[in-house]
Amino acid sequence: MYLVSDYLHKKASKNKIPLSGCFELSPVCNFSCKMCYVRKTPEQIAVDGKRLKDWREWLVLAEECRNEGTLYLLLTGGEPFIYPHFKELYRELHDMAFVLSINSNGTLIDEKTVDWLKQASPSRINVTLYGASRETYGKICRNPDGYDRAVKAILMLKEAGIPVVINASMIPENASDMKYIIDFGKEHGINTRVSTYMFPPTKRKKEDDDSRFSPEVAAKMNIDRLRWQLPEKQFEMNMRTQLDTLKKEKDIGSEDWGSQDQYMRCRAGRSSFWVSWDGSMSACGILPFPVVKDPFHTPFSECWKELTDKVRTTPVLKGCAACGKKEICNPCVAMLYSETSSVDKKAPYICRMTDCTIKGFRNELRRIEEKTDEQ
Repeated sequence: MYLVSDYLHKKASKNKIPLSGCFELSPVCNFSCKMCYVRKTPEQIAVDGKRLKDWREWLVLAEECRNEGTLYLLLTGGEPFIYPHFKELYRELHDMAFVLSINSNGTLIDEKTVDWLKQASPSRINVTLYGASRETYGKICRNPDGYDRAVKAILMLKEAGIPVVINASMIPENASDMKYIIDFGKEHGINTRVSTYMFPPTKRKKEDDDSRFSPEVAAKMNIDRLRWQLPEKQFEMNMRTQLDTLKKEKDIGSEDWGSQDQYMRCRAGRSSFWVSWDGSMSACGILPFPVVKDPFHTPFSECWKELTDKVRTTPVLKGCAACGKKEICNPCVAMLYSETSSVDKKAPYICRMTDCTIKGFRNELRRIEEKTDEQ
C-alpha cells in the first residue's frame, strides 16, 4: 500500500529535505532486555562522562529541524516516558505542528497518561509486546509485571482512539509466544509488526546473555510469521514473488551487478535522520556512517547538508554487489555494519539466514502444491 508519507518521502529525498527525524531522548529504561542495542543505566552514563540533553535543548533543535522542512518526529529511547519532562517536551512539539509518534514498552502509560495524550494525540504509539505472559517478561525484560501493564496500555490506547501499533522482537526466550502476539493483534484489530532478526548491540558492550536466534531459526521463524499473518493465497504469492527475483538477477548477470556502485537506498540520510541521546546525529540509529555530526553545537542545516551529501556519494555493499540473492536478502547497510563493523563486507549471519529463507520458501511451496494435488 502506497501512503501519502511514502510520496512525501520520495519528493523529500529528491530535494534533499530532512522530512522525518528521530529524537532518541535517553538510553535509560525500566526494562533490561536481552536483545536491546542501546540500553544504559544512569550510572553508566555518569561513568562515561555524559549527560542527557535538557528537554529545552531538544526544543531548540526541533525548531531548527522544522525550519529545514522536518514534519515527522519519532520520540524514542530507552523508554521515553522515563525521560525528565517528557510530557512538557511532547506538548511543545505537538504545538509546533510536528506529526509525532512514540516508541514505548507501554508499562508507564496509565489512565492519566492516556488522558493527556488524548488532548494532543500522536499519529501513532508503537508499543513493544515482548511475550504472552508474566513468565516471559520476567525472562526477557527482568520485569514480570511488564506484561499486564503493556497489555493494559495497548487496550486503553485503542479504546481512547489513539493509534497504536504492536511491535514484537522475537528471540529464543519468547519464540513460543509469537503466534499469540500475532493473534492478539488480529483479535483487537491492531497492526502488528514482528521481527525475527535482532541487531547485535551497537551502542553498548556485548553481554554474555545477549540473545537472538541462529540464522537458521531466524529464517524459519520469519516464514512462520508470514504464514500466520497473511491469508494463505497471499502467503503463497509472497514467497513466489521473492523467489522470482532470483531468476531475474541471474538473467541480469553478476558482472553487471558488480560494475555498478551502490549507495544507501533507504530513507536514512536521504529524507530522514537520527539524533541520539548524547547529541550525535547520523543517518540511522544503528549506523555511525558515513558521518556523525553534533547538531547541538553546529547548525542543523550544516549537519544535514553534509550527512545527506555523503550518503549519496559514498558507495556501500561492495561485498554484496555480485550476489544474486540481494532482492531476498535486501542487504541493509546498518545490518552489515552491526554484524561486521563494515558497510562493505558480507555478513555470514545474513547470508546463512537468506539461504535458509530460500530453502524454506521452496519447501513451503512444495507442501502447498502437494496439498493441492491431493485435493
